[in-house]
Amino acid sequence: MKVSKHHYALELARQNCRVYFIEPPQLSNSGIEIKSCADHPQISLVSYKPVFRGKRFLPAFVYRFLLYRQVQLILKKINCRPDAVWCFQGYLFENLRWFKASVNLFFAADQFYYSELPPEIYSADLSFAVSDTIYERMKKSGQSVYMIGHGVQQRFADMAERLLNRGFSVPAGKKITAGYVGNLRMEALDREIMMQVVEENPEVHFIFWGSYQRNDLNLGGVENSETDRFVHFLEQKCNVDLRGAVSGEMLQEQMKEADLFWLCWKIGVNSLWDGSNSHKILEYLSTGKPVVAHHVSSYKGSDLLYMLPEKENSGYCDLFRQTVEVVRQGEDEQKISKRLQTAVQSSYKKKLELIEELISNG
Repeated sequence: MKVSKHHYALELARQNCRVYFIEPPQLSNSGIEIKSCADHPQISLVSYKPVFRGKRFLPAFVYRFLLYRQVQLILKKINCRPDAVWCFQGYLFENLRWFKASVNLFFAADQFYYSELPPEIYSADLSFAVSDTIYERMKKSGQSVYMIGHGVQQRFADMAERLLNRGFSVPAGKKITAGYVGNLRMEALDREIMMQVVEENPEVHFIFWGSYQRNDLNLGGVENSETDRFVHFLEQKCNVDLRGAVSGEMLQEQMKEADLFWLCWKIGVNSLWDGSNSHKILEYLSTGKPVVAHHVSSYKGSDLLYMLPEKENSGYCDLFRQTVEVVRQGEDEQKISKRLQTAVQSSYKKKLELIEELISNG
């Protein structure tokens, strides 16, 4: 599965940039190796066996010297001075200036594991956050930090643009289909509420795309009695269609079957799942269809989602029923158009243009 760092690397390569994608360190690697990337000829994959380790046991100055030495070895292997270094993994190299690039960027796509901020923020010229809660934490650094949000793949942005250009219909009075995309064994799901929604809406057809079987978890997941019970419940319901994991192209095509989408997480299940944003939301928005969600704080103040106002899910079932009724009656076209425009403006290409503008103005 590709995440933000992969999509930005691909977009840079499409714009004829030479990209050296430094993979996470692995002790099983042999020295430093550079391989071509099957996704794009302008991308080279850099794998390495770390010379730095033992942070908890070594004096700080020794560990930092090993980090510095690692950077020098990578630069020697690449055999060029980068114009920009873009770090997506905090707490790794610590000082981005060691790469001697003209521009240093730090990108926080996930919540931080530790109470202290990643040291890379302090050597970055600009830092970016994908959610409001990450942004608020990063602001405490006193450095240049921007709320960039998630990006969406170009094919989803293109679909949204096509719908805007050729127009769209607002069906009313039909049987409603609700779509959900994501791993059904991920920790964050509020399974009790989700089962209640399915149980209380027998007239709604529910389609789930994403892994759910123990032996077919492409992104890992929780394997316990709670998730087993949830999956078994869905398998037994006559108004549920479990599609499993499908290709990106197939997913985009099949998402057209849904009349609305939904997202239901437990807020604060742990420090890494605060529910403040999800990249799936932009894929939902690219269809123009309504989205029912828990309290997603990064979208607070917008009318892009049918969202709970507070960080607790007791009103979720009522909100879902109300949204189903809105769809039955036929939704305001301006709301649909706004969702589509948001998806178009959130492509990785558009995000990259924004970042380039911020660098130029910096």
